[in-house]
Amino acid sequence: LVAYELGESGSMASVSFQSAAMGGVFACFPRVLLVHRAGEPAGRALYIFLVAGPAPAQGGGMARVVHLAIPRGESAGSLARMYGAFRAFNPACAQTQLLLVDPDLPQRPALAQAFPAAEVQLSVFHLCKRLQVQIQQLTLEGRAERLILATLSDTMYAATKSNRRKMHALLRDLVTPDLLPRLHIDWLLDDEIWATHRERTWGESIYYLRDLEMVTQGLSEVFSAGLSLESCITSLAQHYQECVSKSPPDAVMCSAPHPHHHAVQVAPQSLPASGLPLTPLINQRTEECIKQSLRDICTEPAAWLCLSEFAVVQKSVQLIGTGEDALTIQVLEDAYTVDLKGLSSCTCHFNQVFQLPCRHILAVLNSDRKTLQPEMLSRQWQKGSDAHQAERDSADGLLEILKSSWDESLDKSLLVSFLTEEISQLLTHCSREEFECRYRTLRELADSWIGPYIKVKL
Repeated sequence: LVAYELGESGSMASVSFQSAAMGGVFACFPRVLLVHRAGEPAGRALYIFLVAGPAPAQGGGMARVVHLAIPRGESAGSLARMYGAFRAFNPACAQTQLLLVDPDLPQRPALAQAFPAAEVQLSVFHLCKRLQVQIQQLTLEGRAERLILATLSDTMYAATKSNRRKMHALLRDLVTPDLLPRLHIDWLLDDEIWATHRERTWGESIYYLRDLEMVTQGLSEVFSAGLSLESCITSLAQHYQECVSKSPPDAVMCSAPHPHHHAVQVAPQSLPASGLPLTPLINQRTEECIKQSLRDICTEPAAWLCLSEFAVVQKSVQLIGTGEDALTIQVLEDAYTVDLKGLSSCTCHFNQVFQLPCRHILAVLNSDRKTLQPEMLSRQWQKGSDAHQAERDSADGLLEILKSSWDESLDKSLLVSFLTEEISQLLTHCSREEFECRYRTLRELADSWIGPYIKVKL
């Protein structure tokens, strides 16, 4: 569907575009609509309409796009005609309950008049992006800026009241009072603004914000090329189609959000039936969030093991296929080198960090029909490697105590003996990194206990 106006020269002056697939997605998910505006040097503006609630699981973030429009100027009348074209294309807009907008969206009353039954609210995506840019423009001290941006990231992905209050307090403490008004930090405490976003889980927030960033940036780059309106809308439509076509070839069936809504089938793309290598699923920020979540939720040994697995994912190609009720995932790793002399070392992350036989070493053993030998394993992991020596030391210590005459320090000596043995076990049965951490902690405890003027021998 296309609606357009001609200028005095007969060339296209405004255009609204919507494919059948876009219309089908909006018919399935009409409740929450986000309106994004992108400008370009010539003064024209591109308006992108996206579903901001549930969205198709396939087709990537671009599947959220349901309408593209370039108005003839941004007067109230021009924007009213643009919104009118959207309504004419989409009868389901009567079911739209919430409109999410950029704080700087022009002529917001025109949007409210076009959707009288819907509430107009600030978009958390736009609010956070605006705040991020403003913070970077304040030229704060490096550590303060990093702290604020990290806290903002936490707030975006987990929009709890405590996180938002923490962000509000941090800005109030680190930004000078004369600059605070332009930041609108009270938006952080407005529960209505964050209500819809707060319903998302941590993972859903990551993918939602990533989708919007990818879609708006990609379409904005196409739009800013300065083409004629006819060429521009064609390029935008082609970009949309290319992005959506990267999804698996199965037809996308949108689940109706309400019993009275009708499911709409989106036409399948003409793609090969084999699994498609996806572009990297996770951007750098998402990777950092995943790592941090592992550190926050898992015990330390579990986090290390999971991070080693995640390191494989980051340096691999994932082939993801979609079944009726399950995903099939193949991880194609980079090549790693196993040292054939002793089969004790590999260049992979797992072996380098944990000094344990990795899947690559085990694959060589399996291929050569060999078994694990003690010399292939770092001594700290060998079962009972220090047990005999520890047992001997412990026995010698106990024998010495038992042979000595009784005095008040006997219980204390016995306790010290057992404690020393326990600390020795903790220090010897761990990885090199953990040993360094435990040793430094013990070093600091001992020195501060005896006194900073004496360096205790450990």
